[in-house]
Amino acid sequence: MATLHDPRGVALSLLDLELVATALGTYPRVIVATTAATDARVVTKLEQLGAHVVPGGQAGESRRAAQTAAGVDQSAFFSCDFDRWLHWARFWPDELAALPERVARLGSGRGIPPWYVCLGRTARAFATHPDAQRLPETATNRALSVAAGRLLDAVAGAAWLTPEAAEIILAGSREPTAATDLEWAALILRRDPSRLRGLRCEGLEWETPDFHAAEIVAAGGLAAWTRATFDTTTMWAARLRLAAASGAALERVLTGEPNTPT
Repeated sequence: MATLHDPRGVALSLLDLELVATALGTYPRVIVATTAATDARVVTKLEQLGAHVVPGGQAGESRRAAQTAAGVDQSAFFSCDFDRWLHWARFWPDELAALPERVARLGSGRGIPPWYVCLGRTARAFATHPDAQRLPETATNRALSVAAGRLLDAVAGAAWLTPEAAEIILAGSREPTAATDLEWAALILRRDPSRLRGLRCEGLEWETPDFHAAEIVAAGGLAAWTRATFDTTTMWAARLRLAAASGAALERVLTGEPNTPT
């Protein structure tokens, strides 16, 4: 299950890669919730590759749309923002293919099988992100980790769900934005803390530069482009607002407060 916002159609060239088409073909079903602004050629290409495309909106709305379309009758669900998945499939294909086995090991032996696995980043992968992402996300993850009693990275845009988690989330999720990162984890945490787990992945390193090659060249390199694009008051404000919204969603779910989602 994936979300995609691609008005410029930058994913088209990647979707033409054989390794991407092959990777998509390994899933029994592929559901992508796209924004209305997404280039129609991308939608067409996804459908040609066998994906079921559904209308999306903001990040949280798209994630729920994809889960709704997927239903709850599969043995497991892999939710991942599509730009993240494209990077993962291209640069860390073995790790991506090994995810089901790694998740299965979390519940092997005498362990309690998880319902929801936050797919987070290794220290190296997290360090590839710019400060405007890392610093607010560190605070966001700290809030969840305090509540869960274990270190978790829930804001990498990826998670593994069982049917139990899917039912809980569809019944309780209402955040419109990517604050669903903490909302979804909190919904599981509220129901049964032992069913919320985490895995760290190298493939969830920073993917955004993959889609801005021309701009990076024009800016004089990755470092210059990153400064110009991410070290701005506008970007910092947006990332801090998301961190605040995520923390509020966590508190709302865990305290049962009926406050309006942000």
